[in-house]
Amino acid sequence: MSRENIIVDMQSPTPFDEYRYKVESNVEIFISRDIASRKYILEMKKNGESSVSIESVSVLQNWTLIEMIREQAYRDNNQVDVHNTYKNTSYRRITLATTLTGREKGEAIERQATRDRNIRRRMVVETPVNRKPKKYDPKILRPILREEKTW
Repeated sequence: MSRENIIVDMQSPTPFDEYRYKVESNVEIFISRDIASRKYILEMKKNGESSVSIESVSVLQNWTLIEMIREQAYRDNNQVDVHNTYKNTSYRRITLATTLTGREKGEAIERQATRDRNIRRRMVVETPVNRKPKKYDPKILRPILREEKTW
């Protein structure tokens, strides 16, 4: 029986669960955004020591990398915490559900970006035609009766 197949309520764990699911070390991932190059920088720290710095282009790529790191850390009994510095959010004890929701958000952002690019490409920019307003004959608009003629 593997660890992945057991569902354990860690809100009220037994001493056996605490021993089995103990965390040996902590892996922290800091996500920051470089404004000049429009890239994301993932900095991974294990027990406070900086180990790896990875650059990525999109949010979807960020969460794919985080999921890969989480799987390896889970096998090594490590806890993964993600700190998003440009949005000031933190995720403690990352699970598969958290990474999947992050990936869904990343996919939605990419779909919106491609939709915007396609709309911009398909929209034809027209120069407005300056037309002079049509002049109406006053006889048509309000016919003058014979009694009103003053000449």
